[in-house]
Amino acid sequence: MLSPWHGAGMRCVALATAGLVLVPSAAAWSPVPGAVQNIVTPSMLVTQAGTELVSFESPTGNTISVSRNRGAPQAVVSSDPIAGRTQLVQLPSGPIELYYPNPQGVARLESTNDGQTWSAPMQTQSHTVGGVQGAAVGPDGTPYFTQDGTGFVNVFRGLNGETVSNVFPFCCGYGESLAVDTGGLVQVALYSNKDPDGTFLYEPLNAGLAPGAATPLKPTAPHDDRVPLVSDRSGNTFMAWPPGYPTATAFTVLAFRGGAPAGDGVTFKGQFSGGDPHMALSVDSSNRLWAVWTGQGKLHAARSRSHGAHFGAVVSATLPGTAYQVSAAALPSGAVDVIVNTGSSLSEQQFLPALSVKVFEVGKQWWAQALDDGFPVPRATFTVAGRTLHGNAAGKAKLPSGSGKAAAAGYTAAAFRVP
Repeated sequence: MLSPWHGAGMRCVALATAGLVLVPSAAAWSPVPGAVQNIVTPSMLVTQAGTELVSFESPTGNTISVSRNRGAPQAVVSSDPIAGRTQLVQLPSGPIELYYPNPQGVARLESTNDGQTWSAPMQTQSHTVGGVQGAAVGPDGTPYFTQDGTGFVNVFRGLNGETVSNVFPFCCGYGESLAVDTGGLVQVALYSNKDPDGTFLYEPLNAGLAPGAATPLKPTAPHDDRVPLVSDRSGNTFMAWPPGYPTATAFTVLAFRGGAPAGDGVTFKGQFSGGDPHMALSVDSSNRLWAVWTGQGKLHAARSRSHGAHFGAVVSATLPGTAYQVSAAALPSGAVDVIVNTGSSLSEQQFLPALSVKVFEVGKQWWAQALDDGFPVPRATFTVAGRTLHGNAAGKAKLPSGSGKAAAAGYTAAAFRVP
């Protein structure tokens, strides 16, 4: 028998999940114990063993805390009068480094047992007081971390920051992130108010950590929380930014290769106000890219299996309060864990990718196919008019007319209609 995708007389209807998919009511935001300020942006790391670590500061409590596998956060640093933004990274050889600010500059803790216990503090060569805004590890195992302030965005290289370079000697750069691709290219993304209408800036750095040809993205709304920048294991780096001034009109994810834009990116249109969209990007060990952003009182998330060329359906959930910061960690299971700062507390929720359903006609028979970012979802189930039918290895099934729902393990279900 011919595949339903071939032959004369095939007619398609639009994807049933072109809009947003609401997270089922079984999902809910869970509070992360501990009081925070609205500037706190947790660092999230999935270790080589698949363990999820989250670090964050409590400026009022003078502590740095770490949560392991969504357990209760444990204070790993106490009596830190300038407790500020932290960064977690893992070296290829296994040790996990936690960079954080203290009165002497930047210190680090190290864990060699997957985040169960941590070393005593070790001071780095940064003696600038301020949060650690970004961190990454190169394929050769070299760690990098950043700090910013009036007239500088400093990139430190080495376990203890033995080399430093000011990559933005202007006033002022904010919320920078750091990524290193598989070729060892170090890259920085930041927001700058140097120009009146604001600029998101992408900078590749040379071997001496001097900026190369920068890519400015503007106009954009004022934005001083973290600028998302992540690299995958296939030589791609992804940056997110919100075009539109004085209010953002969209959320865009742009891919870079070799220090230059690779295409025009993927844009999600929306209506935004206040500080929205607050944004995060994360890549899992299978190169699946998650994009997360806020807007209209909801958290939105979408996953790409195509190296950012396109994304699957958007899944959304009502926020637990006004969002100030967003962090995300893509999990080995294919889901994404999201933490939202609502001003005085943190809340967490896990999101599954959403199915799309394509309905089409071959001859006089209607078919449906379950898709994930355009890829077939094998053996999905379709419930229509009280009947449950099972898709084949290509996620396809013959269906009667009526409203229905598609489901598959590891996915958020999607509603659709067969004419």
